[in-house]
Amino acid sequence: MTNQNNDDHDHGNIIVSTDKSLNGKNGAVSNFITTSKYTLLNFLPLNMFQQFKKPSNIYFAVNMIIALIPDISPISPATAIMPLIIVVAVAAIKDGLEDYYRHKADAEWNSAPGKVDDRDEALSGVIVDGAVDATVQSKDVHVGDMIKIVRGETVRADVLLLATSDLEEHTAHIQTMQLDGETNAKGRQAVSTKIPGAGGAHRNLTHDLITPEACSSARLDLDTVQPSADLHQWSGKLTYKGVSEGVDIEQLLFRGSVLVNTAWVYGIVVYTGMNTKMQKNNKPKVPKESQLDRKLTKMIIIVFCIQQLVIFLMCALAVVHQVDNIDSAWYILTYLQERGNVELFFWRYGTYFILVSFMIPISLFVTIEFTKALQAQLMKYDTAMETVLLDANGEEIGTDPVRCEPRSSDLNEQLAIVKYIFSDKTGTLTENRMQFHTGEIANPEQGSGARNSGITYEHRDPEDERRTNPMLLEYLQKGSHGGGADPPSGSDKRHNDRYNSTLWYLMNLAMCHELTILQHEESSTPSKEKESAPPSYQGASPDEVALAAAAQSCGVEFVSRTSGTLTISILGKQHLYLILDTLKFTSKRKMMSIVLEGPCSQVDGQIRPIPKISSRFCLTKGADNVMLENCAGAISQERDNKGRTVTNKRPNRKPDPWYSDVYHERLQNELNKLGGIGLRTLVLAYRPLTDDTWFDKWHGEYAEAQKLVNPEARSSAMEDSWAEMEIDFFAVGATAIEDKLQDKVPETVDFLIRSGVVIWMLTGDKQETAETIAGTARLVDKQTWQLCYLKAQLPQSCIQDATLPPDQARLRVQNCEAFVIGLAYPTKPQPASIGEGSTDAFRQGQQVGKECFLKLALEQAHKARSSGKKCGLVTDGASLGILTPPGPRGIKSPEARAAIEEMWSDFIELSQTVNSGVLCRLTPEQKGKIVKVFQETTGETALAIGDGANDVPMINESYVGIGIMGLEGSQAVLASDYAIPRFKHLKRLVTVHGRYALYRNSLCIMFSFYKNFVLAFLQICYSFVCAYSGQTLFDSYLLVFQNIAFTSIPPLFVGIFEKDLHEDVCESIPSLYGELRGGLYYDKKTICMWFGEAIWHSSLLFYLTYSTQKNDDIGGDTGRTIDLLAHGAVILSCQIFSVLTKISVHVRCWNWFQFAGVWFSVFLVFFCLLVYSKIKLLFSASYFYDTGYYILGDCKYWFWSIFFVIGMVCAIDIPLLYIQKQYFPTRRDLAQRLHSRKVALAKHKLSEGRLGL
Repeated sequence: MTNQNNDDHDHGNIIVSTDKSLNGKNGAVSNFITTSKYTLLNFLPLNMFQQFKKPSNIYFAVNMIIALIPDISPISPATAIMPLIIVVAVAAIKDGLEDYYRHKADAEWNSAPGKVDDRDEALSGVIVDGAVDATVQSKDVHVGDMIKIVRGETVRADVLLLATSDLEEHTAHIQTMQLDGETNAKGRQAVSTKIPGAGGAHRNLTHDLITPEACSSARLDLDTVQPSADLHQWSGKLTYKGVSEGVDIEQLLFRGSVLVNTAWVYGIVVYTGMNTKMQKNNKPKVPKESQLDRKLTKMIIIVFCIQQLVIFLMCALAVVHQVDNIDSAWYILTYLQERGNVELFFWRYGTYFILVSFMIPISLFVTIEFTKALQAQLMKYDTAMETVLLDANGEEIGTDPVRCEPRSSDLNEQLAIVKYIFSDKTGTLTENRMQFHTGEIANPEQGSGARNSGITYEHRDPEDERRTNPMLLEYLQKGSHGGGADPPSGSDKRHNDRYNSTLWYLMNLAMCHELTILQHEESSTPSKEKESAPPSYQGASPDEVALAAAAQSCGVEFVSRTSGTLTISILGKQHLYLILDTLKFTSKRKMMSIVLEGPCSQVDGQIRPIPKISSRFCLTKGADNVMLENCAGAISQERDNKGRTVTNKRPNRKPDPWYSDVYHERLQNELNKLGGIGLRTLVLAYRPLTDDTWFDKWHGEYAEAQKLVNPEARSSAMEDSWAEMEIDFFAVGATAIEDKLQDKVPETVDFLIRSGVVIWMLTGDKQETAETIAGTARLVDKQTWQLCYLKAQLPQSCIQDATLPPDQARLRVQNCEAFVIGLAYPTKPQPASIGEGSTDAFRQGQQVGKECFLKLALEQAHKARSSGKKCGLVTDGASLGILTPPGPRGIKSPEARAAIEEMWSDFIELSQTVNSGVLCRLTPEQKGKIVKVFQETTGETALAIGDGANDVPMINESYVGIGIMGLEGSQAVLASDYAIPRFKHLKRLVTVHGRYALYRNSLCIMFSFYKNFVLAFLQICYSFVCAYSGQTLFDSYLLVFQNIAFTSIPPLFVGIFEKDLHEDVCESIPSLYGELRGGLYYDKKTICMWFGEAIWHSSLLFYLTYSTQKNDDIGGDTGRTIDLLAHGAVILSCQIFSVLTKISVHVRCWNWFQFAGVWFSVFLVFFCLLVYSKIKLLFSASYFYDTGYYILGDCKYWFWSIFFVIGMVCAIDIPLLYIQKQYFPTRRDLAQRLHSRKVALAKHKLSEGRLGL
């Protein structure tokens, strides 16, 4: 593959050909893949480089280097090296194991051959010399190779589908679990081309490539785009036998996908190796850092600064001591004269750097990483967050329930401090199981009077979508002539009878979709019910399934579909239609259309339109706001400069007097009414295509647009074609789909709002529907809340139009700028920069700004909150498009841009004032931008939750992304940090698991620093009585044991199992969650208290035992001490017992793990003292030999150990803790006290046999 500069295709595209010499010249990429990071040769240097990019490892490496300098380290260098080696080795082993599995997986991929049968005959593989060669391994597959793939085989490269075992339609299905996590089969179909002289019929372009011999001799050329990671877009142009057709993602088989439901396929390899979409998507997620981690980093920096101040102080005191005592201390005169003052300062710096390096606990980083991983496992196996998923038909998916799936453990504690939640509506708050509820059909027989200009019918039995609707059946039967009904005849005007209007409506439901017939499994026992049962439908959109089923119940049934035809049945009579074009749905234009011609007849395999009966037409359905703007006779409603609503017919629209004068009012009212009860609405329309010349020109341009290879050019050309077709259609009615709320959504939303979380619902639905769902979900309450509305829409005179002459286009830009300035400053006089021609636009903006925009909304919100009333905000994408920087397209003047910036600032202020918000008519890109800007401007934690691919932008932009395991694929789950089965589980995720993670990690960090600070300050205290010589008080190896063994287990178990409150309490009191955002457990006050206690405890430990050291009265047969390190062992034991007791006092939830962790640590102290005392070290003097036995045999050892545990911790800390809980209780203390009373009462009732009575 290589870039081509040929004028026939876009610069930067690539050519794929069966001509191997051409592909060789193009420098095709090998299919050999490497996902591993290391090799045997580079593992050690590369891994060490990665390890020592961490500031903590750099710090301890410097500590190790200083310890290796002769005569400068007060402890054995091995004790400085050992902890770092352990930490680095653990991380290296973890990285090595992960990379080993990558190497193993790569080897399996690269060596994968084709498949063979029981007789070792090739079933699949590369086509070589007219035969299938199964021995060709995956690494030897090249671009341009023809390849055969069979059912159940994993595709080994990105392959363009050419032909399949389905010889009629050449369709295939793949499962893309390894790429996007989705288990449902995705349809693929080889590209079709028009059959010359067959009346518009189509067939597969490469239909004859169904044997190895044919594939081997075929010449194909594919002009396609550079490789990309996008799984939803791809384009190219395939040339075969002189015929060129555009190809897209529907013809591409991804590497890593599995062929299912298809016996075999033939294809040509397009991308190989690292250029395949699977490898392009095989990228690690960008790591996110939690607020606690950022605070920990700052804390380490502060501790390092404190450490340096202490070191400099000790160095200065050492110099001062030498200067003051050099004349009087004759007995150490040689020692004092050994170094000058400057040299002594720097020498002591190295010594004290080693002595107080314990201020930063090296074991903390491994402990925190390990505890977070185990916390994620506790989330995963929490049975309170499991459920059985249901499909669109209410059937269970799988046999096992699904549970929470943590995809990252880095943000566990961030879940506890969420301020904003941005939620999708469909599939997140609702079930995403659609049921047809109500239909509205135009009734042109009513010539005047909007009231009777339409027919509204409701589905009688929502549990049975296929129950026959008698009213519509009656309309069709009256219009038919027996023996089934005929489709509408071709006409460029609206049909003025109820029969044809109803038929167009039902045909739209039955034909405007991309559904397939659900194939039921064969049963060994025939069933009459099964034979007579109507077909079931399946498709990516649950809406389409519900709409087609509704049409089926009314007598118009979708029967079958091929690549070029679609068959429906009207009252039992089947009609065949040619599919000329399909204009697929996009979130940008919010519509989809299908262009058809028929009814047709089929004779001798030839499909031809029936003369005088057949017609060509386009069926369109979409969101009401875009449909009503583009339909024939479209009406626009704007406010004039006096605030009055003015109704005008939109210019450049085909006239439809009946719609403009009669039906528009009713249709708009019905849409508002249906939206007002929370239903999802769509508008249906049809467009007769009677101008053959225009259609042939459009069809040719659309076909050429589909052949464009460059993605941007292709997208732009197709959008232009869509805009030409989807206009001037006749609105024929609307549909209303019911999507019920998920279980316990109102309770979850209400709890979160009462806890101080601001919830925003972001949806593409219309405002009335969004408001109703928001009210049902308790997101807003119209009765008791103050609702603030932002409703602004650019007038027609401000909207850009590329077809206008330059003078008019400039005037529209000026009008737009004037409107924006008026909107931002509704009470200010008109600026001089606004010309007279734009005065009306300025006044229109001011009028909207006064009535329903930011200034008024801000005033209402502040007034409501000051009176204690809750407040909600409702706005739409059009309004946000105006006030979100950089504003509407074309704005350039500084005044207009300043106005937009001020409006955005007001909007941010408003958003932080309200309790919740409803943002409707949003595109996926707008969702992502809203979340991003909120986080940047507020600095608060935003959580985004959604279930579909359209929610991925906001999930990616949010601090914490939550994916719902719904019916819209796995894109949201794959993009998320945590995936949950239902919205109700969000409450437990943040209030229980988030809270516990914050409490556990905070306590673990605080305790780790506390125990090390006590140890470091003991060394500092000793410096004041040892002439600042840098002498260590403790044995070097006991120091290592203290840090990585004696006191490391309890904080580890605290980080995994500790709970500050019972789960039921966390989920029942909203205020307990709200206080976590204030820094509870890890604020400045808590940090200072822990460090203060560390200094207090270390001072007591040293100075109360100093008399023992001074009098030299512990250990030995004669009661005399052996050396300084024995006394240090006594103080170290007291320190260990004290800090273990300290953490025991702070543990609120005792279990066997916590209990065993503390007592095992105590056991380790005695065990190591006894064992270490009997070890004669090889590389250093054994100063500690037998010391442990002497000190453990002295009663003073036990006296001091018990004294500091009972006297210092129990007698001081516990009474203070009691006083705080009893007389100055926190909200958490009160909640715990209340829960204890309830538990005690329940136990009392249980003991009396009255529980539940």
